[in-house]
Amino acid sequence: MNQYDFDKLIEKYLTGQCSPEEEEWMHEWSEKQLEQSTLSFSVEEKKAIGKQIWKRVQGHTLGRRPFSVRYGWVGLSAAAAVLLTLAGLWFGQQPALIALIEAKKPAASPGTVEVSNTSGKAQKITLKDGSWVVLKPNSRISYPEQFGEKTRQLSLWGEAFFDVKKDPTRPFIVKTGELVTQVLGTSFTIKSYDESKAIEVAVLRGRVSVYETAGKSPGNRNGVILVPNHKITFDKISQTLTPSLVETPRLVNPPPTHTHFVFTNRTISDVFSTLGDAYGIDFIVENQTMNHCVFNGDLNDLPLYTQLDLICKSVNATYERRGTTLFIHGEGCADF
Repeated sequence: MNQYDFDKLIEKYLTGQCSPEEEEWMHEWSEKQLEQSTLSFSVEEKKAIGKQIWKRVQGHTLGRRPFSVRYGWVGLSAAAAVLLTLAGLWFGQQPALIALIEAKKPAASPGTVEVSNTSGKAQKITLKDGSWVVLKPNSRISYPEQFGEKTRQLSLWGEAFFDVKKDPTRPFIVKTGELVTQVLGTSFTIKSYDESKAIEVAVLRGRVSVYETAGKSPGNRNGVILVPNHKITFDKISQTLTPSLVETPRLVNPPPTHTHFVFTNRTISDVFSTLGDAYGIDFIVENQTMNHCVFNGDLNDLPLYTQLDLICKSVNATYERRGTTLFIHGEGCADF
């Protein structure tokens, strides 16, 4: 098919004059084009794009029989894929791409700031209250130009790290889908992508309250309090909250001296007590006889799980992560 025939087929499709075979061919072709696109849209964004495309289609097809839409936007059906793809071909690639990018940014209400990170690297945003946000690529935040007198409220789509300025009189609230994260002053990360099946909140410093909002009364909300090195995962389908440890725990209470993590003839009980205080994590030794085993080693400048590997190997033990607690089990040292 040459370019002239292809252009005529597009015109027939837009005016509803395609045969069933031609319409099927257009759907298959547009789906292939869409698969190669790097753009991704939420349901709300698709609706906004649809309205904009229809306005442009109608403006270029006056006097022709209108195109009949028989498919919904939910799930990005074949007809919707055709519209998105034809937008680039019918009106020219560059203007269409600009239109789609603009459509991805919902119209902000008066007094609202919308920030979208369409670059390939994280973007730092400083808020008027002194808090700051590191917005990850393909993410967006929305917040008022001036925070209210009682709360500081912000909405997030995607992923961001927050460092919140402490203000006991105005809690800092982040809304992400069906979850609300509320703090007074702390730092934490939220991952809440539309295409993901879960929302994740992880705490670096301070305490964070995370709770559900959809269909729940204030006195019956399912929620948790998170502390440093803890995270929560909310499954959007099962509507469950699962607490756990972050993948790379950081020191919450750094050792006062460099020799604090150098252990010489120290019992395992003392070693785990020291690590627990430093990381703010509970360690449970299941076999109590193991507490009397002795450990010698320098654990400075090592990640927590590497430290655990060395300790457990020395006393013939293993560890397991269960929720927000680390369990140590095994027979223990052979010479006890």
